[in-house]
Amino acid sequence: MVKKLFASMTLLIALTACGETEVEEVTTETEREDTTIEANESAELFEMKQITSWFPQVENAGQYYAQMEGYYEEAGIEMTTEPGGPQVSSISIVSSKSAQFGMAQADQVLYAINEGIPLVAVFANFQKTPQGIMFHKDQQIESFDDLGDGYEIYTAAGAGYWEYLVSEYDIEQSQNRVYTGDNSTFVANEKAASQMYVTSEPYYLMEEGVETGHLLIADSGYSPYGDVLFTTKDFIEEHPEIVQAYVDATKKGWEAFKEDPEKVYDYIIELNPDKTVEQMAYATEKMEELVFGDDAVTHGVGYMSEERWQTLIDQLVGLELLDSQIPAEEVFTTDFLN
Repeated sequence: MVKKLFASMTLLIALTACGETEVEEVTTETEREDTTIEANESAELFEMKQITSWFPQVENAGQYYAQMEGYYEEAGIEMTTEPGGPQVSSISIVSSKSAQFGMAQADQVLYAINEGIPLVAVFANFQKTPQGIMFHKDQQIESFDDLGDGYEIYTAAGAGYWEYLVSEYDIEQSQNRVYTGDNSTFVANEKAASQMYVTSEPYYLMEEGVETGHLLIADSGYSPYGDVLFTTKDFIEEHPEIVQAYVDATKKGWEAFKEDPEKVYDYIIELNPDKTVEQMAYATEKMEELVFGDDAVTHGVGYMSEERWQTLIDQLVGLELLDSQIPAEEVFTTDFLN
């Protein structure tokens, strides 16, 4: 700072002979530069952590793009992004204040609120969840009712959509098998069906020579937002400006991904070497409508509506997966979606 002030004075003296107007312009520009540097030096980034829903993958591209391009830092946040996984509960981590933001399916957020954990959703990565049920392509399955024809159906324990499928279609509770993440049982059994992300499992099985068909859960009538970003009520009340900065940066990440998706591929591969450019290109194509379609066309990426949340709450109450009604306006907010 002292050196810059000295340089400014020297320049002022040297240019005095050139005329008063020019001297004033140079001095003003230098002072502005010093002010900017002082502001940057004094600015402290807000240390924050977010937990994703799975290992690093392009399905969470908005967060990784924002991290890669420095959007979080520009917004005043020093972000640490930790991956989720089968043994990671982002809801537990956020509710214990070990992280500020987590990612989960919308129904999982409601289950947590039902248990007394005061979470609030602020952004939906997926307007339409990529979750679905896959089956062997040579099977005559065109609707969820067709799955009632003796198929063993593998789903994660406690999946809300399973209870909905049993209640609405010709599917029996006894057909359910626990999904462990290993698809070998599915591959070996022509009468098996299994949960999947349309962006992922069909691609990897295709690489193994296994052709699949699928039905999307969202087309069954049960359509929770996918990979919702949530925090606690307390954090929103204590740091609304940080929540706004986080949502802005994440939204900017998704918008940049839409314009140039390939740019983030190498970054994700660095974080998760199991990923390939080919798989992420496949997923990106599948994600286009799921992330940027529906209400996002009109309201922008991340949008959520009270109608969608209320429908989900009503369904879960009807299935007795929630103890009672939860006011929709208390479980999500669009206040930070500019």
